[in-house]
Amino acid sequence: MSNRGLYVHIPFCSHICSYCDFAKYIYDEKFISSYLDNLEKEILDSNLDSFSSIYVGGGTPSSLSEKELERLLTILKPYHKENNSFAFEANFENLTLEKIKILKQYGVNRVSLGLQTFNQDLLKKLNRYHDEEKIHEVINNLINEGITDINCDLIYGLPGQDFKILEEDVKKITSLPITHISTYALSVVPHTMFYIKKVEEVDQEVYREYYDYIVKTLKEKGFNRYEVSNFSKPGYESKHNLLYWRNEEYLGVGLGAASYIGNKRYSNTKSLTQYLKGERVKDEETLTKEDQEFYFLMLGLRLEEGVSIDRFKKLYNEDLLVKYQDKIKELEERRLVQLKDGRLIVTKENLFILDYILQKLLF
Repeated sequence: MSNRGLYVHIPFCSHICSYCDFAKYIYDEKFISSYLDNLEKEILDSNLDSFSSIYVGGGTPSSLSEKELERLLTILKPYHKENNSFAFEANFENLTLEKIKILKQYGVNRVSLGLQTFNQDLLKKLNRYHDEEKIHEVINNLINEGITDINCDLIYGLPGQDFKILEEDVKKITSLPITHISTYALSVVPHTMFYIKKVEEVDQEVYREYYDYIVKTLKEKGFNRYEVSNFSKPGYESKHNLLYWRNEEYLGVGLGAASYIGNKRYSNTKSLTQYLKGERVKDEETLTKEDQEFYFLMLGLRLEEGVSIDRFKKLYNEDLLVKYQDKIKELEERRLVQLKDGRLIVTKENLFILDYILQKLLF
């Protein structure tokens, strides 16, 4: 088996964050049992039983009660092999010590925490309910229970955030005993609270200034960028997310989850009512060879390692350097991409304008 991931979506949240546009519902105990039954059935129906990583995302998986959490992890236990990555997303305010002990007991070895910012005024705007004391408490509890591979998310470009607040956030997050940091520029998406309140995204130049500062400072503190938005201590890259970027297969189960198996990409309904009736798949796309090449390049070029010219040839029986010869030559001349050790790579200082480079290469 090549590497294949399992993504499990838990859509329930104790409150809704102002920027979030994932498939989500306010936590309601009456739906959980039926939802977990449907998750289990969906995995069984897939007829896949071997996964090299598991990622439980949301929503807020840590909003489940201890009993519900045990039920979820019991469902997933047969699919987790020792030494494989088993990651779990959580929020600080509901990841109790008891829940951490349950995660550890069932083999979870990586936890991703929605930190976003340390600034209390900004946290209020985001509709988040943790503070600095809670951040330290939860991270210490995780480490004390033996879960030491910890990611924290950071958002920049928030309404009311200035460079000074960003500096403070970066200083504090890099001083935490964690192994991984994911940073995201705020994007205001339809149907979110920020969109309804007409919050505006900051100017591209400001995003660029913030991003360059983050990349530089995180590197100084030992967090290496390996993907546009992701930074890790050596050896702590997200194994599950690397599957996506390297265009490997994954099964996504649960509300709104996406899958890529064989030459098919499909995603589930975001309607809880439909999902609980067993009506799952909403969109399905059968990929042509051209589509597969497109995804391979679009995802792989997000990585600092870029894409392998040999692997492209093996998978698609085409020479990448011949097929995209003129476009690569033009991008090389402009120092936007480079060819190095048999790989096509976006130059480090230009990963921020990846969308522009992809547009030039693929369209």
